[in-house]
Amino acid sequence: MMIIARVCFLSAAFFLSRGFEGRAADSKIEAAPLPDLTLRVSEQTGELEILFQDRRLMLYVFRTNQFKPYVRELFTLSGQNVLRDAPADHLHHHGLMYAIRVNGHNFWEEASQAGREHPVKILTHGTSKTREGLPLAAFTHLIHWITPLDLTAADTARAALLIERRTMTLTLDRPKQEVTLQWHSEFEVGPGARGKAVLTGSNYNGLGLRFPTSLDRVARHQNSENLPYHPRNEQTVIAAKWSAVSGLIDGREVSVALFADPKAIHGTTKFFTMLEPFTYLSVTQSLNESPLEYPAGGSFSVNYLLTIYPGAKDGDFLQQRYGAWVQGIN
Repeated sequence: MMIIARVCFLSAAFFLSRGFEGRAADSKIEAAPLPDLTLRVSEQTGELEILFQDRRLMLYVFRTNQFKPYVRELFTLSGQNVLRDAPADHLHHHGLMYAIRVNGHNFWEEASQAGREHPVKILTHGTSKTREGLPLAAFTHLIHWITPLDLTAADTARAALLIERRTMTLTLDRPKQEVTLQWHSEFEVGPGARGKAVLTGSNYNGLGLRFPTSLDRVARHQNSENLPYHPRNEQTVIAAKWSAVSGLIDGREVSVALFADPKAIHGTTKFFTMLEPFTYLSVTQSLNESPLEYPAGGSFSVNYLLTIYPGAKDGDFLQQRYGAWVQGIN
């Protein structure tokens, strides 16, 4: 049975009105206020864009010739893009992306025999408000995880190792200058898994993001447990509730924090970080240590929150923000 995404939202239509003032002889048309958030989808070009008052906040790409759908651009309210896409040193690093290994098929690296997160359809999309009245834009994307042998399959649903319903929810809080992106994916073991799906991966496989070059070697890392990092932070893996990175992007201080939902944890949640030779952050399920196995028809989910801010945020602030998020989703 297909599972239904649990994250629901109400689509909202914005009606622009024109006001007239003064006498008929000198009437003037007032400019209508722009909507807080606008969501635009083009299935033809494989792009979904979320804008704040006509300025891009996020770009999600899902072209059929890609290895995976991912977030290519994500901006602070002051205009800094916190993501880097397909750098020359690792062409398979795509902004903010989710990938692991399934039944031995590699969905992270993009070699000739790599698996594909095949985009099927944007199921729902729209804008609304949160319970607190904050602007919200969300969409749900149907994705079939298939092997390279099944790229030309007439029915990718029958060939899928995993069937994913990925719900992305972006909200903004202008007084706090906060942009948040919740990544909630629900998976069903597909017919192509032939009895079971075994999840494995490297110590960095999971939900990961590559940062702009200005953060390489100089970014500041912190985590919920206040644990130390490797002296050069070439690779550090820490079990924690959240991890954060801060530094200068386009000459302005920016903070990025990644939170894990404790109720959606399968395995041990660990955060992988790097500073040398480039800055990287990912949240993992320790699949390199303990594989996860699901039977035919089984299901599982992941749920993470990314928050970005102009300016530095300390550990106390981020711990409180994590607590508020966890309380809000329980």
